[in-house]
Amino acid sequence: MTVTLPQGMGYTGASSGGALDGCVSDGSAQCAARMLDLRAAANDPNAPFNAPSVNRPYGWYTGTDVPQCITPSAPPGSGPEATGSTVVESGLAPIGPKKAEYARWQVTCADATQNNQVRMWWLPTSKILVTEYAASPDLDARIDAILAGATFG
Repeated sequence: MTVTLPQGMGYTGASSGGALDGCVSDGSAQCAARMLDLRAAANDPNAPFNAPSVNRPYGWYTGTDVPQCITPSAPPGSGPEATGSTVVESGLAPIGPKKAEYARWQVTCADATQNNQVRMWWLPTSKILVTEYAASPDLDARIDAILAGATFG
């Protein structure tokens, strides 16, 4: 998948320790969203991996440990524990010419000031996952525009 990020946004393909792998930064947020190719993890029977799913409470979280709340002030690896995750919207949504499994969760956190919404797009055949953390109307519109222009090849 190829996307074009607008000015002011950046992408970290790989980071030391892996905490920011696949992160799209946006101003003060080190990881406003993640765009990950999960083919290797999905095909490794020994990988600690849960396939994304709109049908489970933490369906946006692919790890097997306790999910974290990720926000502009708490990037991956430093966020508090997620204590709840409820689907508030689901269906299909576009990523370029493809239709992805889509959901929005209301997430509660051990630190209630970090409570937020998470959006997820999952292409199960391509094994591409896009996760938007701390969703807001402004960020939603920007991520939707980025994904609308996605190409595959």
